[in-house]
Amino acid sequence: MNHTVKRLTVSGLTLLLLGGLVSPVVASADTTSSAVPTTQAKTAQAEQTYAIKAVEMPYTLMSGKDGDVKVYWFPKWPDTLTAAQAKQTDYLQHLADMYPSISGARDALDNYGQLMIDVSVKPGETFAEFEYRLMQERGELEPGESVESYLQAQESNAYSQAWLISEIGKYLSGSISRDELKASYEKNLRPRMLLVQGGEDQVGQMDQIFAMNDDDFKAMMTVFQQSMISGGFLNDYPKDKLLEIDPDATAQKVRQRLSQPMSDYLMRQPDGSYRMDGALQTGFKTFSSWFENVVTPPDTEKPSPAVSQPVTVRYVDAKGKRLAADKTFNGKLGANYQATAVTIDGYKLIQTPDNAKGQFTGAKQTVTYVYEPDVRSGSAGATVAPKGTVIYATKKIGLYNQATFTKKSRTQWYQKKSRINRPMFVVTGYATSKHGADRYRVKDVNHHSKTAGKTGYVTANSAYTAPVYYGATHSRVTVINPKGINAYSKKSLKGKTSHYKQGQVLKVKQIVSHNLTTRYVLSNGRYITANKQLVKAGKQQSAKSIRVQRGINRYGTGNLTKKNGHYRRGQVVKVSGWTYSNADNFGKGDTLRYQVKGGYVTANSRYVKAMR
Repeated sequence: MNHTVKRLTVSGLTLLLLGGLVSPVVASADTTSSAVPTTQAKTAQAEQTYAIKAVEMPYTLMSGKDGDVKVYWFPKWPDTLTAAQAKQTDYLQHLADMYPSISGARDALDNYGQLMIDVSVKPGETFAEFEYRLMQERGELEPGESVESYLQAQESNAYSQAWLISEIGKYLSGSISRDELKASYEKNLRPRMLLVQGGEDQVGQMDQIFAMNDDDFKAMMTVFQQSMISGGFLNDYPKDKLLEIDPDATAQKVRQRLSQPMSDYLMRQPDGSYRMDGALQTGFKTFSSWFENVVTPPDTEKPSPAVSQPVTVRYVDAKGKRLAADKTFNGKLGANYQATAVTIDGYKLIQTPDNAKGQFTGAKQTVTYVYEPDVRSGSAGATVAPKGTVIYATKKIGLYNQATFTKKSRTQWYQKKSRINRPMFVVTGYATSKHGADRYRVKDVNHHSKTAGKTGYVTANSAYTAPVYYGATHSRVTVINPKGINAYSKKSLKGKTSHYKQGQVLKVKQIVSHNLTTRYVLSNGRYITANKQLVKAGKQQSAKSIRVQRGINRYGTGNLTKKNGHYRRGQVVKVSGWTYSNADNFGKGDTLRYQVKGGYVTANSRYVKAMR
């Protein structure tokens, strides 16, 4: 199969089957867009050179019968980054700070700045032809490759992603049965998968998944769909609209966009420079519910270069929720504008945008003021974890069926646990109590517990709940998972290279994002999880052996059941690890146990003395 198909497959279904999509933010930060050369292309006499001095922010295009809608990946950011702004390190850091949970945000912004170069395009050259020509100039083509094979590969990739969102969504919502989903897979998706590089392996994996029992199958389908939704930055997009996505229409829409003239994606600015369309940063990420083959410009709202565009002022909280009505300013090209903050009851301003002052240009501009709840409003200690991320409870908390907590509305207590046993939840939404306290809407994801699957509300107070994944780099981490952890060659935690036992201290080079999680990159370049329940920052001391103070028994489990041995007073016993009791019982606390040869013993200091 040709090289083009192989390249595209890496960003599509293969990565999902092999462990999830690469975070688009980090992917953008780590690589240079293949659509734009890092140096000016060799220019033929007939080519036109476009000086790129602005880049539109990345977006996913949602297309339907009513038109196209751009869903920007980072709605708090302005729609456009200019060359001047890309040189202002403070401004870039200000933008990155709007998304503190995305460690690659700053790198992505730096990468967008590198796209502001001169681009040479032949008259009438489509984007697909432009991309093909660059690949040819770089010597990346293989025999038999063509513009058409490139388009077919992109179509196949787009179809697969759309199918995984809409068809699986219909199954999960009960609109279609498992048998109907399988029939759609065999008739529609499976044949397309066989057309791509490694397709037979993908089909083999999918066939095995369709042979799973109902519970495992549904869990796998949920992961597939959510990975695609997150990869398209559509977590906040209406779920009913996602079910309307048509894979065939999506494939045709992507082909149409790639077949548009490259010049349509370069918008002329008043100073004669050009702004690059955000589609080139996302690989033309598109989903469509309807398609009619009518040749139209990719953006019907593209303004005339000579017409000044409005400035929209937004007032939002850290979650992007609108707190006050937007304001719109209009003025002549080149005229100055001045935006101002507003007073909002119960909130205080925490971020004033650098573009609060500026000039009207030929591109629409957005000025965003960010607020947070005033501590006097009753939300002291509240933090915000992005929707879709995993949090855990650091103290005893309750799960409630409403945002205003009462004894009657409480459905479950979760006792305080040691780090490795803390109850985990996926954040599915947000709410505020009638007293102004912030809440997370969550789902219990403690799969081995009787509480698994429960939904409701928990506190968003950082004294009680916190993200499961580290968000910052530490020079060393200690493995704390009783079963140890694996290291991998890929950020998706695929390609196992080695295993580290509990207690081992590892040197860390950096932290990177992967979807809504993080990974640590070790000094040897391998990837490990940054899950706080599996690793702990710093060098952690643990007992190497114990001296028995009073006679103790040895047991086959961490709950000290199934007695299988005895140690008398004065014996020294080697310790191979540690665990805690009641691992999956959140109705009880837990107690430290030492793992020794043959089982587990108490760690109670009245009975044993730890020697480090």
